[in-house]
Amino acid sequence: GFYVGQDDKDVNTYIPGFSQGGTTLPDRDYYLKTDARSKMIRDAYVKYIHDMFTMVGDDDATAQKKANEILNLETALAIAQKSRVEMRDPQKTYNKYSVADFTKLTPGMDWSELMPLMKVTKADSVLVNNPTFFQTAASLFAAVPLDTWKAYMQWAVIKSNAAYLSSDFVNRNFEFSKI
Repeated sequence: GFYVGQDDKDVNTYIPGFSQGGTTLPDRDYYLKTDARSKMIRDAYVKYIHDMFTMVGDDDATAQKKANEILNLETALAIAQKSRVEMRDPQKTYNKYSVADFTKLTPGMDWSELMPLMKVTKADSVLVNNPTFFQTAASLFAAVPLDTWKAYMQWAVIKSNAAYLSSDFVNRNFEFSKI
């Protein structure tokens, strides 16, 4: 996630902030726990992704491949996330970096070039709630095939707009939300 907000240690200053994210299920534990209920939820999630991709025109095999890849990618992101308890700790989530140092922390991501694309042009520092997450994300950008990222982005558009599409999408979205 990206936002501009008050610096927690200098409330007179606004600063760009970056937060862990990138997953669809409500919490990292949905991806990481091995109990029967968690597995059932992940299986239902893969089926949900599959169904939504078939509704936008993918054949069954392509939809299944995308669903599996998205779950794997989101699981990799979840592994790098801090737990809910850790996210409540203001000391652990206050990590201030110069833009140059944040770029060094995340090879392949030049924040001096990326931030102007987010309409931030004069910031010299950023707050990062979980630096490890962004290091992992940077390594995933380099390691995960482009087609997987395309499917992941397509999924982001589908899931965020499902409530506004035809009743088939609305109903399938609602069915998954009941799990």
